[in-house]
Amino acid sequence: MTPKQEAALKKLGPFSLAQAKEIGISHQDLSRLVKEEKIHRMQRGVYLHPKANMPREIDFQIAYKKFGPNSAVGGLTALFHYNLATQVPKQTWVLVPPEKRVSSKSYRLIRTKTPLNIGIIEENGYRLVSIERAIVEGFKLASKIGERTAIKACRIAIQQRLTTLYKIGKMAKELGLASYLSKYSEAIIGAIEG
Repeated sequence: MTPKQEAALKKLGPFSLAQAKEIGISHQDLSRLVKEEKIHRMQRGVYLHPKANMPREIDFQIAYKKFGPNSAVGGLTALFHYNLATQVPKQTWVLVPPEKRVSSKSYRLIRTKTPLNIGIIEENGYRLVSIERAIVEGFKLASKIGERTAIKACRIAIQQRLTTLYKIGKMAKELGLASYLSKYSEAIIGAIEG
């Protein structure tokens, strides 16, 4: 590996075999570098230089590399990321299209028919649901994350002026999930007023 290639890998953070090939490192070279412990294999198909710039959301970047450009971090992980949930997720929750058939112990895949181009924030090397989408999906996933967690997340976001009930309602309509929001409307309004 040349110094130029090494600098490029450090800058990339988590990278795929395709990205390694783009900078001139073959599959065989990559395997050798992993064996020599000059490159870490994070998961199947995802690698990292030991001195790479390590963003706080490294796991989000790895998920994006693993599950592709149509994936997005969501569910309980998104609520925790926005400080709307105190429960630390044991796995990173990732929204993927229904046809995605990859699995991993480190990730909890939520296969969804809800469009993955609405309420999505493009970050540096990963995609994350917006705060409004995180709240709306919290209600949709209430059986998995708990009704109290979903209601509390909504209450905290509104009380801390991170969003408004209007914006949450608008997102619910755009996603076709307004029925989930209306199901919990009394609890939401009671939590906000209380």
